[in-house]
Amino acid sequence: MKKITFPILALGTVSLIALGVNSSISKAQDAAFSNAQKEALGTIIKDYIMENPEIIFEAADKHRANQENADEAAFDEKRLEYSAFLYENDSSPSVGNPDADVVIVEFFDYNCGYCKKALSDVQTIIKDDDNVRFVFKEMPILSPASRDAAKWALAANKQGKYFEYHVGLMNMSGAKSVNNLEKLAKDLGLDVDQMKKDANDPETDAMIDKNLLVSQELGIRGTPAFIIDDFLARGYMGIEGMKTVIKNAREKNKS
Repeated sequence: MKKITFPILALGTVSLIALGVNSSISKAQDAAFSNAQKEALGTIIKDYIMENPEIIFEAADKHRANQENADEAAFDEKRLEYSAFLYENDSSPSVGNPDADVVIVEFFDYNCGYCKKALSDVQTIIKDDDNVRFVFKEMPILSPASRDAAKWALAANKQGKYFEYHVGLMNMSGAKSVNNLEKLAKDLGLDVDQMKKDANDPETDAMIDKNLLVSQELGIRGTPAFIIDDFLARGYMGIEGMKTVIKNAREKNKS
């Protein structure tokens, strides 16, 4: 078969001519292809794609770039609107210096491999930098078990042991089953019966739903995600990357 070299955007026009569609037909009629016309047009497009498969990757790259640009625009637009929710919400679990000059907001899922990997970086920063505070936003998007874990973690926060429970969940090798969630609570000396009540409190679900809504509004589509000042890091940064962003935030705030 001879290779088709004209642009794919011209396929519709060429096809209509080839199929004998008259230009005087109304727009409504123009849009209503017969089954035979649809089949012929589909064949032309399929042949072009089969002979030029690179256009699929080009289209995917284009879509990805457009999505990233849209996400960046969403973050820039919504970050200030949700500033109080991100940084000043007392109901959100946090660890570190309450008066820190740099606050890092992490959106995460307890079943996310890179979130687990980032835990050691978070612990290192907390240990080595006494002027940083982490705020944790549960974003359970990977499975129903992720939401259960998030609810129990928020319940642990009401008993003053959020970070200990958070670390335990991140390090948990087994499934985030109710039995394992209860066992972790017992191991940490928590009131399990009270945790069950708090985990199943509608307010707990409402907090998680709010996190999910805000993450969507900010253009955050996966975990982990870190907000440091006006910078959004999508994905795992690594310890050196995190330290660099913290340093940049301090320098920017000084200036």
